Amino acid sequence: MVWEEVKTAKEEKRYELVLHGKEISERIAISGLDESIFALTNLNFLQISQTELAEVPEALGELGNLRTLDLHQNKLSKLPPSIGKLTELKFFDISGNILGEVPAELGILANLHTLNLSCNKLNCLPSFEKLHHLCKFDCSHNELTSLPIGIHQLQNLYELCASNNVIETISPEISQNLALKVLKLSHNKLKALPADLADCHKLKELTVLENPIGDNRLKKLIAQCSTKSVLDYVRNTSDKSKGKGKKGKRHSSKSDGDKVAEDPQFVIKVERSEEYKIVIKQSVTDVRPYVVCVIAKQIDLGQPEMLKKFINMQTKLHETACDHRVVATIATHSMASVSFPLVYEALPLDEISLVPLGKSKLFTATELVNDLKAAAIKEKQRTKRQAKSGLLKYLSLVENAETLACLKTSNGDVISLPPVTNSESSKISSNCMDILIEVTSSCDLNICKTVMDELIKRMFETGLCSRTGQSEPDTVRKELLLVQVRATDEEGNVKVVYPSKTDLSLQGIPVQLTEKN
Repeated sequence: MVWEEVKTAKEEKRYELVLHGKEISERIAISGLDESIFALTNLNFLQISQTELAEVPEALGELGNLRTLDLHQNKLSKLPPSIGKLTELKFFDISGNILGEVPAELGILANLHTLNLSCNKLNCLPSFEKLHHLCKFDCSHNELTSLPIGIHQLQNLYELCASNNVIETISPEISQNLALKVLKLSHNKLKALPADLADCHKLKELTVLENPIGDNRLKKLIAQCSTKSVLDYVRNTSDKSKGKGKKGKRHSSKSDGDKVAEDPQFVIKVERSEEYKIVIKQSVTDVRPYVVCVIAKQIDLGQPEMLKKFINMQTKLHETACDHRVVATIATHSMASVSFPLVYEALPLDEISLVPLGKSKLFTATELVNDLKAAAIKEKQRTKRQAKSGLLKYLSLVENAETLACLKTSNGDVISLPPVTNSESSKISSNCMDILIEVTSSCDLNICKTVMDELIKRMFETGLCSRTGQSEPDTVRKELLLVQVRATDEEGNVKVVYPSKTDLSLQGIPVQLTEKN
């Protein structure tokens, strides 16, 4: 039987077809995908997402006019070789599936501009040497041991994201990626950075956190300094190893790396607790199933610039470890406005209401999404930008969603609507002392924990600690007091407790698990 959406697209000779969500997923589970889709040869945009789709037929190759193919968040374990027939394809998103490999034919799509393979199970990729027009490539959250052959021959590549893999080396050939502006390689197995990386003169954003870098000074620079400082250090180190500047004493002027102060001695005190709980309802399973929370006690945000630094930390992590909120979202709340137990559930957009961050009136989620989308489109037109940015970039993550996940207090108030916004009612300020930190993800529980670990680590690096550890103004030993938050299902079965004994394995920072006083 032909689906109504497909019938309409055929009759009206449409160029776009969007199929996603629970209803489509149920149809696929009962009778499979409507293969008459692949007779719609006029299509230049096809989206099939957030379903139980496990296989795409060879007939996909009949859609020769496709320019955008979006297959994100399905259950795909393979792609048909006929993908190679989509010679007009420019934008291909197959993130959030269970692909163990992709066909070699993917490597002949010469017109590809953007390719997103993130959040799969890939351990190798075909050659990319023919993808001459590729500009943006994301293979983060996979099991890759190396980048694809030929990727360093791509002269138009300006964004390369490969975080959360098991990549051990960066080839010196990376210097050939002359257009490269963004390089993300955090959470890999890198022990060093090649000096040739410094020849990527347009590189403005380099993230290589959480790698076993052997050079301790370089590791410190990576954690605390700008991309330019890291590249300068890599270049200078290479020059010295080649014999430059051997005569006389070491140059006395200090680089940015020399200015990095020695890390103060911190201690994390984690208080066990069964008082603070979140009930995770079954309804979020197919929407955004993973959530991790912790309470930071007696935090001093009243110091000059400290609140701004804390907010900037979250913004930076949203861009890096959270991959622009695609894999995870961070939210922070004043505990003065939060009542436990919390409830994490998914609801239709019209049944969710809150006062969004920065607003003064109540919105339903439908009204909020429409309002923000209109504002973002207006801003895009005003600035004449072609690419999605700002609010519109994040709204695309929930566009056309039938339900959204939200976090509620015990009295039913919505305080978080990830990945879009928080509530104004629980907004943190310089007067806050106790803060609830929340990380949610549609991909993986470990991603939530990794992001939370990284945020806590950065709190240390900026000296954001609990007031209890600062009774002596001149002491270098400070404390950060965290309280566990326990997440259970509706039957009371524990799903996650954070931080547990296995969390917060931060190099050089002791963690003490204590009982509640």
